[in-house]
Amino acid sequence: MRWAAVVALVWLGVLLAACRPAPGAAPTSVLTPLPPATVVMMTATPPPTATAARPTPTLTRSAATAAPSATPVIAVTPEPCLNDIEFLADLTVPDGAQFLPGQTFVKKWRVRNSGACDWGPGYRLVFLNGDPLTAAPGQAAQTEYALYPARAGTTAVWEIPMRAPDLPGEYTGRWQARDPQGNYFGSLVFIKIEVIALPVTDTPSP
Repeated sequence: MRWAAVVALVWLGVLLAACRPAPGAAPTSVLTPLPPATVVMMTATPPPTATAARPTPTLTRSAATAAPSATPVIAVTPEPCLNDIEFLADLTVPDGAQFLPGQTFVKKWRVRNSGACDWGPGYRLVFLNGDPLTAAPGQAAQTEYALYPARAGTTAVWEIPMRAPDLPGEYTGRWQARDPQGNYFGSLVFIKIEVIALPVTDTPSP
């Protein structure tokens, strides 16, 4: 038994001597190579980008459609029309007609509206000078009368009621038309009469 123990110790020393590194030699490490690592590349996939849908242009008609601008209207001021008269005839009381004092009559003239204006309510026949022959007992003579309405180019009759003065003699009156603005126009019309005295009758003596 003693010899077996000695032998065991000898073999243990031999083993230890064999395992000891040589002097000056760098110790070596025995590494068991590992299998190559498998590299897994993780590619990050970006989340889907929400793409805004482009609206399809749609032609819509607004309920309140702007009205087209109106074409400017240039106001044209009409030129004033021209008044005129053409004398045609004496219808009554020829020149030099004789009347008794205080006798009444109606003087009439036929005329033509030879201007471009229609004669309306504002037109007048106005006494100018001479004797109006329109006075009545106790009343002043009337010196203005309304013209007979007449369109341009048509004829009209002017008439004035008159009365012979009380005194014998010759009397002449001149009249002219006037427009609503107070302008006289056209030819004058006139009347010329003679007032004769009442005949004297002889009174038989008793």
